[in-house]
Amino acid sequence: SGALNVASVSSVFGQAAYKPMARLSALLAIALLVGGLAILELRLLCPTHIVVAMTTFNFKSIFAWNVFLYTGFLAITAAYLFVMMERGLESWTKPVGTIAFVWRLALTTATGSIFGWLVARDAYNSAVMAPLFIALSLALGTAIFILVASWLLAADGRPFDEAVIKRLGRLLGIFAAANLYFAGLQHISALYITQRLAVETFLLLSGGHYPLMFWGGQVALGGLIPVVLVFLAPSRLSVLLSSVLVLVGATVQLYVIVIGG
Repeated sequence: SGALNVASVSSVFGQAAYKPMARLSALLAIALLVGGLAILELRLLCPTHIVVAMTTFNFKSIFAWNVFLYTGFLAITAAYLFVMMERGLESWTKPVGTIAFVWRLALTTATGSIFGWLVARDAYNSAVMAPLFIALSLALGTAIFILVASWLLAADGRPFDEAVIKRLGRLLGIFAAANLYFAGLQHISALYITQRLAVETFLLLSGGHYPLMFWGGQVALGGLIPVVLVFLAPSRLSVLLSSVLVLVGATVQLYVIVIGG
């Protein structure tokens, strides 16, 4: 859902510089979400299980909410793409884009809440997981968009406007910094809870390769270095490198959260 950022910045927040890339942004968001859901479907092993998941709802489970949030996001983003491409419907771009923007925030909040409301997992159980996943999706989606757009433009023999890629880089830096902030808030708040000192010590200090992945992969590679690059040494190369590092850092972050937790 974070790949929709560029389209949202263009139509919802009125940044005309991003308008030429808005349709690619919406299409990429649909493609990535379908790909992610396809992996979940394969993980269910038996395809008929999805029928049960889509017809029998336990609304105490956020997974039940996600059936509606995911399909709703796909439908709204498809409508958003349609009004951006169809002549005569330009006036609908901002209202439909606003709905898509709000819906994607709800979707990512629900994904973070899947972890945040699991009281049986000390490393997950925190309301901070919801804004953390929003920040993570914003950074991850922007990084993927920059890399895909750069690849497509290069394949087509067209230059990526230097000013636009630098602006996207600053956007990536802000989202990467926000992700760092909420990750820090998650761990600092947990350290104030006596029952969670053991799991925090494991993840941050004594847990073998997990602290190394957290400090080296998530914090340094995926956060601090990209932020420094895009703000102190802005260039096409630094933005592309920062995008790759954010992808690596986000993958490590998810590994530490899910497997380490």
